[in-house]
Amino acid sequence: MKDLDVTKTPLKGTFKVCPSCGYQDGFHAMFDRIESSEQGECRWLLICPSCHRVFDIGLRARIA
Repeated sequence: MKDLDVTKTPLKGTFKVCPSCGYQDGFHAMFDRIESSEQGECRWLLICPSCHRVFDIGLRARIA
């Protein structure tokens, strides 16, 4: 997803409250394949259900 606006956010403690809008009940998840990865790695991104901002806190997953 080349046009995806992702905010990189360092994980400091618990990441449950949206830093953009203050929504307090956690996030939805989405996966974005890293094209340069030969092992099928993807970014595990978090989406605020309220303001729909997408955050990258550094989570990665490998798809078998």
